[in-house]
Amino acid sequence: MTAQYRAEQQALQQVRKQFPILDQQANNSPLVYLDNAATTQKPQRVIDSLNRYYTMTNSNVHRASHTLSAEATLQFEQARETLAQFINAGHSKEVIWTRGTTESINLIAHSWGSTLRPGDEIILSTLEHHANIVPWQLLAQRTGAVINVIPLQDNGDLDLAAYKRLLSTKTRLVAVTHVSNAIGTINPVKQIIALAHAAGALALIDGAQALPHFNVDVTDLDADFYVFSAHKLYAPTGIGVLYAKQALLESMPPWQAGGEMIAKVSFTETTFNDLPFKFEAGTPNISGAIGFATAIKWLQAQDRRLLEQHETHLFNLALDGCSQIKGWQRIGSPEKSVSLLSFTLAGQHQQDIGYILDQQGIAVRTGHHCAMPLMQALSLAGTTRASFAFYNTRDEVNRLVEALDRISHAQQVSIPTHQPQTDDDRSQLSAQTSLHDKLLALNGWNARYREIMLQGKQLAHLPETLKSDAHLVKGCESNTWLVYECQQGETIRLRADSDARIIRGLLALILDLFDNKTAQEIQATDIESIFNQLALQRHLSPSRGNGIRAIVDKIYQIAEDSLTS
Repeated sequence: MTAQYRAEQQALQQVRKQFPILDQQANNSPLVYLDNAATTQKPQRVIDSLNRYYTMTNSNVHRASHTLSAEATLQFEQARETLAQFINAGHSKEVIWTRGTTESINLIAHSWGSTLRPGDEIILSTLEHHANIVPWQLLAQRTGAVINVIPLQDNGDLDLAAYKRLLSTKTRLVAVTHVSNAIGTINPVKQIIALAHAAGALALIDGAQALPHFNVDVTDLDADFYVFSAHKLYAPTGIGVLYAKQALLESMPPWQAGGEMIAKVSFTETTFNDLPFKFEAGTPNISGAIGFATAIKWLQAQDRRLLEQHETHLFNLALDGCSQIKGWQRIGSPEKSVSLLSFTLAGQHQQDIGYILDQQGIAVRTGHHCAMPLMQALSLAGTTRASFAFYNTRDEVNRLVEALDRISHAQQVSIPTHQPQTDDDRSQLSAQTSLHDKLLALNGWNARYREIMLQGKQLAHLPETLKSDAHLVKGCESNTWLVYECQQGETIRLRADSDARIIRGLLALILDLFDNKTAQEIQATDIESIFNQLALQRHLSPSRGNGIRAIVDKIYQIAEDSLTS
């Protein structure tokens, strides 16, 4: 072990120590946070900057004449300067504060997009996040514009030959991601931009997943628009940046109105403010901008070469380890990738993988990653994604690999499924201990989890004819179906199924509580209290990650409709 290596390891340890959230337990295990592509954690310096603003400087910006407002305005505009320098913008007026990448794209679609006419073409790619698809679909519906899509090569890189064929004199905008949030592909955006310009089109780059991993020079790229979010850059949520060339911003009409975006107002005419305020209506996220600048200054003070090198090392370590696991398959193998692994595990639903890892303190992301067209192109319902940041460690990667290996080798208990078909069967079941009571008698989550998974195996599957869109429950990332009928005796019969085992187990509990009950009995059931009693409350989160809340809400709605019909 060389002195340089020891010094680098010490430096990485010192960086990690500055993120207080990482020093905690999750489900009685040390937290392993591998969901960095969704949002990154914040160093103490950023947290302190928010606290300092609200305890010492809190005031609105640009308008008042008192000391607090002057200080807040100074910090706010200095933050803009910091961000402009960070991406090498030509001027700070080319940096527009937004709520994040999504709002930045919507601003462009509504403002610049108002110039589009029927037949104008927008080029997207198969790799795009929904935030860089849906705004353009809505714009196309309003204007008659046409959307074309760059396909993928087999390895997950964009097909640049196909892209060149899509470009034409009708192309007005090429909007692509710099880095795929779902499979990690780094796109050759400088080349993509140059080709767009050669065809007479503008180029928008979604940089939300790029800037956390490497420096970006928007002037060198010659990007017309470049958008990104703070919360993926070790900074607060609810703040982001739209960079655009000054001439473009000058030509674009305002999007939202009111506040600082005006210069003069009468009931007959309004004169708009100069850049960048022309696009910043209302009170801005002042603390967020200050926190964002603090994060950037903190990041620039680090050894970026070392941090990037460490992320690459973690990625390769994870890839090498996972590649030895039976049934493990990486999704996409692009020529250039950030430190992100998207994968499947044979015989395991990605949602089940996520839950099992969570019980060991390992946080990953499962599902379609807001990239459903990409999943459709890959013929997948979703994947499990582990995304690494420089504060992660070799030990955390090893814990992930070992946990996945255990999942792959887990014994599959074969239990015949049955569903009561007769009144006698139902009476016999009702006389038995309820699943709620059985779970309550078990000590600890692990024992309850095993019982829930066992119940999921026993739950009868719905016939394929009933697994239709009509019975699909919206708000569930797994495919979950609910079928019901009102009996003559005013009871409501329920059947449910899911393609995720943990959801099937939770469905067994829900059916135990609600099936064959009257509408009044269903409405009187306090599901919140029961789930809290069983330490299952987090499964009732509004998150679409498990969708149990959506299923419960659907059952309550069925009961209400039954009473009012």
